Amino acid sequence: MAQTATARLEMPVARKEPQPTPERLTEIRQPFDLADEMAAAVERLGMAQNVHDMQEQGYTILRDVASLEFTEQLRETCLRLAEETEGRAKGRSAALLLGRDPIFEDVVLRPKIQALVEVMCGKGALLSQLICSIRPLGAAKLPLHADQNWLPAPFPVHNQLLTLCWACDEFTEAGGCTKVIPGTHRLRRHPNEEEVATEPGAIPTECPAGSVVVWDGSVWHGNYPRAIPGERVVLHITFSRLALRPVEDYSHLDEEWLEGKPWPLRVMLGREDFLGSTTVARGHADYTHLVRTFNWAKT
Repeated sequence: MAQTATARLEMPVARKEPQPTPERLTEIRQPFDLADEMAAAVERLGMAQNVHDMQEQGYTILRDVASLEFTEQLRETCLRLAEETEGRAKGRSAALLLGRDPIFEDVVLRPKIQALVEVMCGKGALLSQLICSIRPLGAAKLPLHADQNWLPAPFPVHNQLLTLCWACDEFTEAGGCTKVIPGTHRLRRHPNEEEVATEPGAIPTECPAGSVVVWDGSVWHGNYPRAIPGERVVLHITFSRLALRPVEDYSHLDEEWLEGKPWPLRVMLGREDFLGSTTVARGHADYTHLVRTFNWAKT
């Protein structure tokens, strides 16, 4: 789809690629001990309260990220691409969105998003997922969890994962918005079965369309069932720290090469977990391996 005038006008100016300098190991900073350049960017963008919220509560709501017209265009794009998904998720989900429409480049380059990603996941953070969901009347709630399902407790002091939800419709409890339990990021663990069932201290992240609800990898969250007519369209954006990416890429070893070889080879090449299994046609990852992946990651 051709880029619209709205998207062109709003395309943010990304920071220039840094010039080569002699590489040296830098000092280790504690979480929220921002370098001068980062602190200045936070101040310039008016995000001091957002950073404070992330530190104290584990979540925040970004406002004035883009115009309402931009959010309306984003909503329409998500709905259109969801119709290209096949099977049960058709009209309800669209995945692998970067490159499918220029508007998603604009989204991930938004200065406020870029700044918060660096604060929470460091320089060099990777785009882990860019997927939209459309929830109709009657959609069930999402149970309480922490996104750092890749890690056993206790979670690292340095946050590993950041999730952002661009609300294309007003976020209300009745509309099925995200719920969070503020402060649970300090527990550095997953909720237990009783906590998942009772959700003590959960609150709705109610906000206008165009807001971006953000939480770190440790805070407990879920969402409410949708109890009103219409659809809740949300763009989900996840970034992760660059660490633990394999040094060597073995994607050239295809299924033909693996045929007849011992199963542990499949495991060590990541062919038996759900990471990297998202397709445009499916509209999401291969969830048949979801629980296995989370369980393996926590051992």
